[in-house]
Amino acid sequence: MTPFEDLLQRFRDTVAGPPDEVPMARAALLVAQAEYPHIDIDAYERRLQDMAETLTQQIARHPARPRAKAMMQTVNQLLFRELGFRGNVDHYEDPRNLYLSDVLSERRGVPVTLGIVYAEVCQRAGLDVQPVGLPGHVICRYTPADADDEADELLLDVFNGGRILTRSNCQELVRGAFGARVPFKDYYLENLLPRQVIQRLLHNLKAGALQQGDEDRAARAIDFLLALYPWDLDEIRDRGMLRERLGELRSALTDLEQYVRYRPGARDIQTVAEAVRSLRRHAVDEPIEDHAPSEDDEDDSPA
Repeated sequence: MTPFEDLLQRFRDTVAGPPDEVPMARAALLVAQAEYPHIDIDAYERRLQDMAETLTQQIARHPARPRAKAMMQTVNQLLFRELGFRGNVDHYEDPRNLYLSDVLSERRGVPVTLGIVYAEVCQRAGLDVQPVGLPGHVICRYTPADADDEADELLLDVFNGGRILTRSNCQELVRGAFGARVPFKDYYLENLLPRQVIQRLLHNLKAGALQQGDEDRAARAIDFLLALYPWDLDEIRDRGMLRERLGELRSALTDLEQYVRYRPGARDIQTVAEAVRSLRRHAVDEPIEDHAPSEDDEDDSPA
């Protein structure tokens, strides 16, 4: 087993539980370890715990439990003013913004990684803060313990100092990312499960790597995505295409044959099928059998 295969197995073990119980920070740090093999994951987790303990102490100084806005002002004061976390506006595309170890060290990040930091610190301090899957811009939601309805909740832009957002502000963020052609949907404001947050982190890492022509980094991101969701056929297809470009022809054929077999009605099926025919002619001397789902895969197989 190679070091990366060992890392992937540790990642699989970490994310194997219920989707809402996946340890976000640890999973994100394992992703970072693919880039930085020697980082001390436990040490970075202790940093988060130290921040949470400081926050707990600051909250305890209030004579009574603060109202929602005052509570989040306390969080924002600690994370953004005292500790100096902020959105990396000047170098948004830097891949280091997506590695939680770098974000904790440099205190710069993008919405998804700052959302992980914000939610992790708050949750460890006993506050119900969850990442929210706004398209193109992860935010966070704080639900006070005594909240009666949604009106008592707060939406927070952790990329911009934790400012409080209205629904209209959220619509503006989506328009800024995708333009007016994308209609705003209510489900954009739903909480993300921890596993979904890690998936989003990895999608960003993959997209950035492909944009920068870093095929090795993109391939690692896809491997992590498939460790999360083994039967994501789109990722299997992308891994096959990437493996073909990297010269890993047998592995590419295996991936693309799976896609053709289980996604016969896909829009790109002719393109992928032609790639399979080409690989069969040039990649191998003998046929490679399709991988049929094993008993262990049944729960992850496509509907």
